[in-house]
Amino acid sequence: MPWRPASSPPPAVDAALDPKRIAEIVPMKRAGRPEEVAALVGFLASAEAGYITGQVISINGGMA
Repeated sequence: MPWRPASSPPPAVDAALDPKRIAEIVPMKRAGRPEEVAALVGFLASAEAGYITGQVISINGGMA
């Protein structure tokens, strides 16, 4: 597999929808990046999130 910068969509996203279609359906006009999900996971696993319980947090680019 060729090297891809972290800001590029993963191959599975490229195969599922082309960037033009993603821009049409996602309010943020782009696919989410793995590091965006990782940042939330890191926060939720940290002491700063110690009082957060039982929540559903969507990382969806503004899609309802």
